[in-house]
Amino acid sequence: MSHVKTPSNQHNLTTEQFIFWTPAPERTAKVGPEQCEVPLPGLPLPINRGDFEEGSPSDSAIGQGVYDYLRQFPDCEHNQAYAELLRDAFPHLLSDLAAHAVMLDAKEVDPAYVVRKLTALKILRLLEPDNKGLLHQLSRGFYELALTLTELPNCRRYLLEAMRAAHQLHKLDQDDLAVLQLLAEIDMLFCDYPSAARYWERLQQVDDPQLTKRAAHQLSVCQTRGMPDRTRVDDLEDFGHALQLYGSGNDALALSILERLEEVPEFIEEFPSAEFFYLLGMCRKQQQDQAGAFAALHRALEIVPDYQPASQALDEL
Repeated sequence: MSHVKTPSNQHNLTTEQFIFWTPAPERTAKVGPEQCEVPLPGLPLPINRGDFEEGSPSDSAIGQGVYDYLRQFPDCEHNQAYAELLRDAFPHLLSDLAAHAVMLDAKEVDPAYVVRKLTALKILRLLEPDNKGLLHQLSRGFYELALTLTELPNCRRYLLEAMRAAHQLHKLDQDDLAVLQLLAEIDMLFCDYPSAARYWERLQQVDDPQLTKRAAHQLSVCQTRGMPDRTRVDDLEDFGHALQLYGSGNDALALSILERLEEVPEFIEEFPSAEFFYLLGMCRKQQQDQAGAFAALHRALEIVPDYQPASQALDEL
């Protein structure tokens, strides 16, 4: 038998787009003008359903299927083997991926583009796991993405991605100050103060007045705070959830979340956000709390004096 179809729900990654096909041991893909034969791995390979020919898919269908699947599921089972197959048998697709990452890097900083770029970098890193340049881009990119307003509902997942890349960088270079600070900042968000303190203690000793000042302040925070019931990541996720609720017209539930967050001094202190108070003001306005809306919108303008949405909302009150 030349192939075996397997279910397309490897590790719960369910999709109707792909059929999994396991090549026969002797099956190869022909590469380049000279049609050099590259053995296919004896693994289930994802094939786009529309490209599957009963019996055996074409070489181009194999390459395109693996490429498309990795771009959707870069953390899937066999991801490294899939990336190596692209490198060995379909290098033009890997070149396309690298060019895609460069192109997206030059675009406006839209979260959807950032996610696509970081996904491309994750696939490239499968072939170079210790590439410091890729790891730096992944750690910083996922960290910044996690704190993007529209991405707050996914901030935990993105912060864990940033942490994984940063830990790998730290193994490669334990004196990289940018990595030490990034790990410290992430630990602060998860309220892992003992771990964060170890990084801040090291950063206090560097020859950078601005960094040592921040390290001293954050170290003081670590030493004075106990273990909270909730982390800042929990708070950020809730803020993101409130944004979604407001966008879907559920002002009352969004308001209950925002007013609870307003009572968390650590959250308000660490994330002074005009957007937060603007959203709080708009929810109060929808619930006929004019005085509360007025106060919240003024708080937004205290943080960002020229924040136009808050100014306009005040004029309309």
